[in-house]
Amino acid sequence: MALQMPVYREISTIESKVFMGMSWRQCLAAIVLAVVCGGGYLGMWLGLGWDPNLCMYLIFPPGLPIAAWGWARPKGLMPEKYLKYVWRHYVTREIYTLDGPSRPFRTAGRPSIKER
Repeated sequence: MALQMPVYREISTIESKVFMGMSWRQCLAAIVLAVVCGGGYLGMWLGLGWDPNLCMYLIFPPGLPIAAWGWARPKGLMPEKYLKYVWRHYVTREIYTLDGPSRPFRTAGRPSIKER
């Protein structure tokens, strides 16, 4: 009988699978993809009479952010957390040093070749 059980993943990152192996986020993304991309495809193909292949290529780019929100996990983080870190990295250009804030380096006197 084991007294310890190893946990290999962060507990807060585990999402329960609720329908067809998808989490709630993935189910919502699939529904939004079906409505936006499927409806847009049918509207362009049947409503406007465009070529079905052209409609497919025009509908693909708007679906990418929706699919990325549902399925992509960069660095194991949810997309909204990851994008917050990326935004903060590119917007704030601060340099942190190990010994506190940086300040100008000045010597006590003129440099000398002589040893003391």
